[in-house]
Amino acid sequence: MSSLPSNSWLDLLPKYSLLRNDDRKARLRAAGREIFDFGIGDPQEETPEFIRKALADNIPKVSQYPLSQGSMDFRTACAAWCKSRLGVGINPANQIISSNGSKEAIFHIPHVLLNSGSQRRIVAFPDPGFPVYRSSTLLSGGVPYQYTLRPENNYVFEPESLPKDILPQVAAVWISYPHNPTGALLPRANAEKIYRWALENNIVLLSDECYVDMYFPSTEKPVSLLETGESESFRNLVAFFSLSKRSGMTGYRSGFVAGDERIVGAFAKYRPNVGVGTPEFVQRAAIAAWGDDRHVAERNKIFAEKRKVVDAFLASQNFTVLPSTATFYVWIKAPAGFGSGEEYCEALATATGIVATPGDALGDSSKDWFRLALVPTLPKIEQCVGLWHNAIQAGLLRKG
Repeated sequence: MSSLPSNSWLDLLPKYSLLRNDDRKARLRAAGREIFDFGIGDPQEETPEFIRKALADNIPKVSQYPLSQGSMDFRTACAAWCKSRLGVGINPANQIISSNGSKEAIFHIPHVLLNSGSQRRIVAFPDPGFPVYRSSTLLSGGVPYQYTLRPENNYVFEPESLPKDILPQVAAVWISYPHNPTGALLPRANAEKIYRWALENNIVLLSDECYVDMYFPSTEKPVSLLETGESESFRNLVAFFSLSKRSGMTGYRSGFVAGDERIVGAFAKYRPNVGVGTPEFVQRAAIAAWGDDRHVAERNKIFAEKRKVVDAFLASQNFTVLPSTATFYVWIKAPAGFGSGEEYCEALATATGIVATPGDALGDSSKDWFRLALVPTLPKIEQCVGLWHNAIQAGLLRKG
């Protein structure tokens, strides 16, 4: 039998790392165990009612194809948010394009930027970080380069960590702050340094900012790279935003990309060929969401309370935890005696039903760490902390 044609680059991809917990959950389910899922970042709080109403009220009697770049009303709402939240002026006509959440745009942007015949085909991305940075690079024919973020540097990207000899081959560099999976923040001075470096080396800076509106009340707002790029008309810079976590709209798949009009324009040319325009009724719900800050503040208070409960427990058990006032992730070092975060996650799931994400699912350098996504409700988290404490007291989470 003759073989089927296939994309050989797929052979270079491992199993999507964030699906690793599916096997763990399947085993727990088969054993009749209750599962407490802290793995995938899909919060359990309700999507605000006014957002759901905006969607329902705009479902048309006749369904038609949406504009691939997003309606002007949608892009204007996104630009208004950029002005009110970030203090930057974005032209909705040519510096913003709709996306179906940030993941879709993150996957597609290398296809827009990379040329198979060019010397510049390297896309650099952080370790630890979102797995799609690598897969999108590979499947677009690019060359992935993983740079390491270090705990001793608070997981802040230092441009000098990239070898000088590869810079002529680097097309783009991903950064992501507030950072997934650690919750690390980017100081403004570092943001300015990174942007100047990108301009000096003619490198496109891809800034994944889907958690920029997720920070604890009374703490400093996270910095957007757009704030550093306005004086240069956002040259060589695009930022990626999402309503998934900010507004509890993971299933709506709505976000936008903003920045350099040349890159946004190329994306607008590319996107109709893919056929991923955001439905108009989803855009109407998104317009309502981007125009309201109150529900964001309310959600952030809830995540801050969750973090407070978990931090207090982890401190009482002498875990090493990266402090953070942003995102809903907790980055934890596996206790001494365990060979890896994977090993501890397996023991934790077996003892309690709590499912966490091993650090090496998010980067080769992070095998000693694991991540909790604070997605269960506050009462569930309080229950889980009790189960975890009891398992430790009973010796179920002791190595050997």
